[in-house]
Amino acid sequence: MSFFCRRVEKVRRRASFIWSFLLAVLYCLAFTVGSRAAERPLHLIKFATVAPEGTIWIKSIRTLDRQLREKTQGRLGLKIYAGGIAGDELDVLKKIRIGQIHCAAFSGVGFGQILPMVRVLDLPFLFRNYSEVDLVHERLRSFFAEAFRKRGFELLAWAEVGNVHLFSKKPIRKIKDLSGLKVWAWAGDPIAKETMAAMGVNPIPLAVTDVNTALNTGMIDTVYAPPLGALTLQWHTALKYMTALPLVHSTGAVLISSRALKRLSRKDVKILSESFDAAMRDLTARLRAQNEEAIRLIQDSGLTIVPVPTGADLKAFYAVHGRVARKLSGKIYPGDLLERVYQILGTSR
Repeated sequence: MSFFCRRVEKVRRRASFIWSFLLAVLYCLAFTVGSRAAERPLHLIKFATVAPEGTIWIKSIRTLDRQLREKTQGRLGLKIYAGGIAGDELDVLKKIRIGQIHCAAFSGVGFGQILPMVRVLDLPFLFRNYSEVDLVHERLRSFFAEAFRKRGFELLAWAEVGNVHLFSKKPIRKIKDLSGLKVWAWAGDPIAKETMAAMGVNPIPLAVTDVNTALNTGMIDTVYAPPLGALTLQWHTALKYMTALPLVHSTGAVLISSRALKRLSRKDVKILSESFDAAMRDLTARLRAQNEEAIRLIQDSGLTIVPVPTGADLKAFYAVHGRVARKLSGKIYPGDLLERVYQILGTSR
């Protein structure tokens, strides 16, 4: 009996030792994986955006970076250039083409330089609600993805910029109210230029990074932006009114150079694409909610919201769409693509 007890005790001690050893090994493995994820990844993707630090945009991208490092055991990660420190979108595009930047979030101004026809989505007064936006984006995604691929870029995800409104020092209730105002237009944006021309305005073209200075010096007195953008960039502090009628729904996209993507394994490309798509869908939902909150904050700061016009005044704004669409058809986008967009919208109206 004594021999049996000693035998049991010996087995128990051995089992205890083995279990402790296994726990130690598992702990070391977990620590190693965690450390690798925190270290410089095997493939560091340089990502640029004009969105400032501290915004929901950058918070989402930093969360995405952590997820990528964890999902790939440290093979993939992002180096984030926020707040326009890599330049405006046209500067970033040049840097992507020479390999200094790999990936970026673009508005229409940036990706329109790569694939002009996608700017059909940025025509003024094209969409009436978010459901229409989502429907058109979903139906045309594969078409645009293939077109971007032919230009050396991969479409990782649509990225919301949002409904864009006019912010001004004088109320804009009718198109003629724009007369005499010093209206900013993003330099290099043909859609903005034609839209302003259709409303009888000769805009002042500037890079987005120069808008604050221009507002403070009086060079301009009217800008356009999503409410959250105007609030984040502090443009609203120099202005008095926001027009409730959206001028345009601004489409954004996350693009990565095909050259940078070719360095990754098929598995990591799938992880990168799916992760970006999920992150941008989540961000879009939150941005839409935050834009509503931004409007309330803008009102609380003292800005007056000019109500959506009605009757003939509203029809006059909507007529701007037809004039701009016809003027740019065959120049920036093919006419049949515009018709395709109208057909998709027709199914929901």
